[in-house]
Amino acid sequence: MFKVDGDRMTEHRKAWMVIVSGGPLGEESFFRADLGAADACLDSLLAHLESKGLSPFA
Repeated sequence: MFKVDGDRMTEHRKAWMVIVSGGPLGEESFFRADLGAADACLDSLLAHLESKGLSPFA
């Protein structure tokens, strides 16, 4: 899930969030990143998936 929080954005805080869990990641693989830009969230998510041996590019 990608989310942007408008209140955080107007407060100049890290407004973008990505959450991934379940499926092939397993129950122990909950991942969340709160960052300042959507592309940073995506980069962080892709690095996490790679660390789990999962790549959308393979």
